[in-house]
Amino acid sequence: MKKTIQIKNVTIGEGIPKICVSVIGRTREEILTQTEAAVAQKPDLLEWRADFFEECMEETAVSETMEMVKERLGEIPLIFTFRTAREGGNRQISTKNYVNLLTAAAKAHPDLTDVELKMEGIKESGLIGRLQSEGICVIASNHHFEGTPQVEEMLSILGEMELSGADILKLAVMPQSTQDLLKLLYVTEYASRRTEHPLITMSMGGCGALSRIAGEQFGSAVTFGAVGEASAPGQIPIAELREMLEKLHEFGGRP
Repeated sequence: MKKTIQIKNVTIGEGIPKICVSVIGRTREEILTQTEAAVAQKPDLLEWRADFFEECMEETAVSETMEMVKERLGEIPLIFTFRTAREGGNRQISTKNYVNLLTAAAKAHPDLTDVELKMEGIKESGLIGRLQSEGICVIASNHHFEGTPQVEEMLSILGEMELSGADILKLAVMPQSTQDLLKLLYVTEYASRRTEHPLITMSMGGCGALSRIAGEQFGSAVTFGAVGEASAPGQIPIAELREMLEKLHEFGGRP
């Protein structure tokens, strides 16, 4: 039976894909301003991309800022993400510092935390289990900004994520052609029928836009929309994204 994840009032893994908006401010003031702008658009989830924060390596600053973000979110679940430069993020970081940062951030109790599963030493660190023991839902993620892996490799990555014990599996790739988009959609459809875990998949850039709106049909549970500056190539403004998702749901869900 397909497993769903309940975070506050949001059920991830059924119905229309949930819309997440990312906050990428560099200062606390920018972060809070972007959070308020995002909340006004009523996303299902909000992701704080802490790798953009100028004080991201200061544990106290991260915790205090997260508390302020949470106060403004109300019942909207918060994803804490530090995207490394290796996977398209804004900052380089060692595995040790990455583990320490995510462990420290857990004390401020985000609802979900993104963990880059392919980082060297992450599986051995016990980070996923540690976060889950704090009541945090873990998203195992892997990002390919340079291209789209072959089908077999993408399926292997998702299988590795499933074995890691993470709650949600996330894979993002960059298409070089329509064929690459079709590969990602095939992998999503195939994997979603075989795993109990909710999937988040996307083909980035303009060529991959279809993957951001057809998650219900292919098996991706969350999509990322933009309020202001996009955090990744190809994100669609949230109002237009919501309208597209609702229209696709109205005229034909997944068989």
